Amino acid sequence: MSSNVATVRKSKLSSIKVEHVLGFTSISNSAVAQTQSTIAYAAGSTTVLYNNDTRKQDFVISNTRRTITSISFSPTGRYLATGEKGHNPKIRIWDLSGDRTSCVALGDHQFAINCVCFSTKPGYLVSIGSEDDGYICVWNLKNKTKVASNKCLVPIYGIAFAEDGNHFVTVGHHHVKFWNLIPKRADSASPLFGSEAILGEHKLNSFTDVICGRGSYADLMWTSSTNGLICQFDKNRKLLAHRILQKNANCLAISDSYLVVGCDEGVVYVLSLQTLESTMSIPLPHCLGVNFGFVNSQQQLNTSIANVIAITCFYNDHSFYIWDIKNRESIEKRENHMYHSACGWAIETCSRTDQLALITSSSDNTVRFWPLNHNEIDETLMKIIYLKNKNDSKQDSSESVVKVGGRCIKLSLDGLSLVIGDFDGNIRAFDMITFEQTACIEAHDNEILTVDFGQSIDMDVTFLATGGRDRFIHVFDASRNYQLITTLADHSAIVTAVRFTFSSITSKLGLISASADKSLIFRSISKDKNGTYQFTRLHSICEHNKFQDLAIHHQYNRIYTTCRDRTIRVYNIDDGKQIQTWKCSTSDKDGYLNKIGIDASGRYLAISCSNKYIYLWDLKLQECISSLCGHDKDVNDLKFSHDGHYLYSIAGDSCIFIWKLVKADSLSSSCQTTEVSEPKLDVELEKHQLEISSELTELNNEESFDIMIGPKDNESVLSNEDDETNVNNLDTTNEDDDLENSTIDTSQLTRENSLSSKFRQNSIQNRLSDTPRTEVNEEENDKSTSIETSESLIFEAVLSDSSTNLKNSDDIRESEDLRLSLNNITAQIIDSKTNQAEIDMQQEQVGSPISVVVDLTINNAKQE
Repeated sequence: MSSNVATVRKSKLSSIKVEHVLGFTSISNSAVAQTQSTIAYAAGSTTVLYNNDTRKQDFVISNTRRTITSISFSPTGRYLATGEKGHNPKIRIWDLSGDRTSCVALGDHQFAINCVCFSTKPGYLVSIGSEDDGYICVWNLKNKTKVASNKCLVPIYGIAFAEDGNHFVTVGHHHVKFWNLIPKRADSASPLFGSEAILGEHKLNSFTDVICGRGSYADLMWTSSTNGLICQFDKNRKLLAHRILQKNANCLAISDSYLVVGCDEGVVYVLSLQTLESTMSIPLPHCLGVNFGFVNSQQQLNTSIANVIAITCFYNDHSFYIWDIKNRESIEKRENHMYHSACGWAIETCSRTDQLALITSSSDNTVRFWPLNHNEIDETLMKIIYLKNKNDSKQDSSESVVKVGGRCIKLSLDGLSLVIGDFDGNIRAFDMITFEQTACIEAHDNEILTVDFGQSIDMDVTFLATGGRDRFIHVFDASRNYQLITTLADHSAIVTAVRFTFSSITSKLGLISASADKSLIFRSISKDKNGTYQFTRLHSICEHNKFQDLAIHHQYNRIYTTCRDRTIRVYNIDDGKQIQTWKCSTSDKDGYLNKIGIDASGRYLAISCSNKYIYLWDLKLQECISSLCGHDKDVNDLKFSHDGHYLYSIAGDSCIFIWKLVKADSLSSSCQTTEVSEPKLDVELEKHQLEISSELTELNNEESFDIMIGPKDNESVLSNEDDETNVNNLDTTNEDDDLENSTIDTSQLTRENSLSSKFRQNSIQNRLSDTPRTEVNEEENDKSTSIETSESLIFEAVLSDSSTNLKNSDDIRESEDLRLSLNNITAQIIDSKTNQAEIDMQQEQVGSPISVVVDLTINNAKQE
């Protein structure tokens, strides 16, 4: 590809940085660490440093995009060590006093690193591999070499160093072992020797965590186990005392006087270090399924945080609490943070002037509302909506909850309604004032992948369009209790995106849909004299690769699409002509592009890729200005804030990243001459597009509105390559969302009461009732198999809203009868669903602590 010399200005964005992370991925005490007033925990491939005093977050981001499994601070707090999982994982040591852009990488493990721990004796670090790896390694940090190692045949869950640094203790499945840290030579690895603890009758327990004493208790250490057993050992490995708690113990933390034990069902015990007797009781956290009202952030601003003893608890529902235990008689919650606990799927931004800024949905059956006051961190959660399957009854707390979470969400144009498409194919509508469910429609046979609102003042209607894995597009009248208007069956594979558009030429509302069948279909919307809405297909563009997502900027009249071949394609809204294309990534190993977002100014594009990167493009400069990383799973959605100052991303790791786009005050006054590659658009391709445009004009004049532009007719397609074989090797967050298997066998997905199922049944009945017409159309269907499947043509013949596709008045009557019957079905579904809108939000369950941390910097317990 040739490049031209051009004079360009610098991008307005001077820097991009993470401002806040909502969520964490720490699943054990090994992935949580503390030094002074800073708590470190994992969020994907990012380590979040949360300061208890200032309530601010700081970050250490690994560009490897690997999941962080363990964290440890050095005794002075200057260095941070992280362990990861993946092929040939590394221990990465970061200097927190520097810029944190580089680190020291050590590694001799094969699959994953379960634990890392700095020695209390300066200069050494211990790493423990996963069960498949099985090695315990001791590292000399000065020489960056391994000085001792040994093989362990059981999984190890925890490690702790004695205060003098001469030995450390590991615990695991039927395992409590003391290891001597006395390397003989610093230049070569020697065997690491250890001795089993004297457990007696308790040797068959599975031990979950270990902690060593400090100060006057330096010769003691404590362990926890899955059956609630708490053991106390001396330095000679002898069991001194033990106690069995009522709940299974998961994690330990220690202060000068207390031993804190995190257990199942949200129970936290505070025990005496010497006697193991309970000294106080920590309150239970929120119940799972409880619905929170809006948080009064002003009350939180008045909370005193000085001179207290604090316990930080991380729960397995991805919430963490900081408890103030200064007053033993009245323990108070100092702050709490409640995050998504499963794969995050969708983000919607709100332009209202109040606190609400962000709405997210997840596989944890919740939709959450975030205030996001960017100047300061408050409770960061305003509201939770819990979704529930219609067949779900009150289950026992031990039973698993069926995941029916929101797959896609969309706010209405007036901001008064929120529509959620879930994994069951249901459309749920909520009132944004009362947050009550106003409608629930069984629309699709399987998960709904995309929803969008469109409003026409001329027709006095607000449309809602939904597209699903069953390849149907349903259009509803949102202004009239979500009555079904029509069902479109133009695609032969899953519908990945539907968007309403506004034509600057015709001043009419339109509907565009993208699909995994490699087609992009443009439709116009009109209303005839009988009050029937007509969805007329104008253009059908076919490419060599599957469309993943699309974004529209109406000011520039452009449509931006992402495809499986890592190419961004730009089309004109009015005529469907391809304007330009360019590769977002040139390497075949970079995966495929997924979601796309455009800011309000139309200058910046954000594109998520299956390699877990987010690429930010400056459309004016036609270059990628930043590659953002921090998630360790695929980014499933991203949005710009309405003011263009922030970018929000949500991923399969359940975390929400808030990126601050720092813009320069002004452009550079001096222009520089640089080599800038043009978008991959040649002059010959432009000429050929003009020829195609003239042909389209002639066809339009002949009143043929259904135009298919295939790859052979549109040479603007860059190449015939398809990276499907490479994509299959990637680790994706949702196997069900693999577009490689996107041609759906509808017989396996049918739901008896869904609109898609009813439409399919009525279509087949109408098809069979007119046998002569079916026989005549068989030849035509055979000729069109290169463009659409025969089943798709059957559906199109039944439901086409264009008068040119209806052969006679009988066809018109059948189509009208079908539409009326589906409207009746929709009304019945809405009535039945609305009556069941009261959802039981209280489930008698609470999250189990996976980690507890005691604030040691302000511990005055002895004096008290």
